[in-house]
Amino acid sequence: MTPPSSSSTGPWASSVRDMKRVAILAAASEVFGEEGLQGATMRQIAQRAGCTTGAIYPLFASKELIYAELLATSLADLHAHVSAAASGAGTGLPHERAAKAFLDHYLARPYEVNLGLYAFNGLKKLGVGKEHDRALNKALMDTLVLLSPHERRSRSSPPDAEAMATFAQLIGTLVLHQAGRLQFAKLSPKQLIEHSLTTRRRAAGQQET
Repeated sequence: MTPPSSSSTGPWASSVRDMKRVAILAAASEVFGEEGLQGATMRQIAQRAGCTTGAIYPLFASKELIYAELLATSLADLHAHVSAAASGAGTGLPHERAAKAFLDHYLARPYEVNLGLYAFNGLKKLGVGKEHDRALNKALMDTLVLLSPHERRSRSSPPDAEAMATFAQLIGTLVLHQAGRLQFAKLSPKQLIEHSLTTRRRAAGQQET
């Protein structure tokens, strides 16, 4: 049997490279979830992935680039989930369905809340490079505009006050839930957001579809 080609550009090498990337990204997501971007190190990621730092650098030049790829994937998945909920069938107004989908997405992926807080806190403070920062900001903004009860004026329009208020409550609810603080009021995250959305709808005189 002919052994697999050792060529660095052959299909075998490409497959191995892809498997290494998957392992590194999986390990990094755990480390970043525990330590955040500032606290994580390439050595910690390598140890969690079962490799050396030397095996990481040909694939990722820095921990910031690993973080950027993880966050880009996370935000893309978030947008797809929220967009589908907002445009699909179901009870509630489109922006309400979007808010509930946002919450459900992160309740199912608790480690991504900490990952996403990097974007939520403002990319300028802990930038991963201007090009990546712009792309990540845009990905987040594209999802946040779906939380508004108002029609978006243009593709470049930023999220309005209503969208940002909902976003702030969603993030606050997720953080309180992870910290176990909602137990004091004997409320689940979904109950809290449902209460908020219902109160806002009544105040605005909107009709539920």
